[in-house]
Amino acid sequence: MSVAPSRGAAENDGYGLESSEASRAAPTARGRRRQEQIIEAATRLFHEQGFHATSMDEIGAAAGITGPGLYRHFSSKDDILLAVFDRIWDLLRDAIERSAGLEPGAALDVLIDAHTTLALDRGAELMLLVRELRYVPEYYQRAAERNDARYTDAWAEVVIKLHPELSLDEARAAARGLIGLVGSAAREGSRGLIATSHHRELLRGMCRASLQGVG
Repeated sequence: MSVAPSRGAAENDGYGLESSEASRAAPTARGRRRQEQIIEAATRLFHEQGFHATSMDEIGAAAGITGPGLYRHFSSKDDILLAVFDRIWDLLRDAIERSAGLEPGAALDVLIDAHTTLALDRGAELMLLVRELRYVPEYYQRAAERNDARYTDAWAEVVIKLHPELSLDEARAAARGLIGLVGSAAREGSRGLIATSHHRELLRGMCRASLQGVG
């Protein structure tokens, strides 16, 4: 898999979750809209057809952008996939930032809501991360592992405030259970069965009920 040499390392913005340079915003509003069109079209095609079975021409056609125009925004299909993944880290980074300093119950709600948004509204992106991460450059795989660990620790910090009798390892185990519970809603056959608003409330209630049984 070819990777642009300039992307040999991910960037870290201070909240712990790293992104690639693939998702750097275009300098103009029109360019940013174009990037979003490309990413959304690619997400749909990657999810439906698979990453390897999707061509740059198909992405350009789905986004309504000709070949040369597509390459002005992304140098390769690999870059587009990383940009899809980076949108996940952006969402989760924002949740960590917003939960910081809140009382534990409110912080838990922020984290649950963000992960529910990822699972229910952007489930295709989450399933792509699960399915295709192994095919991206190794540096990005390692960055994703660090992101996962830091995100889990953000949940564990809230869990241990709610249940101070737990050890850090126990809090991390509980956090992973909650993340997995919510994330399972992204799987095919889970989304769309009930109204999204009701599904959100169901997942929030299940997370809180699960935590009540901890300790």
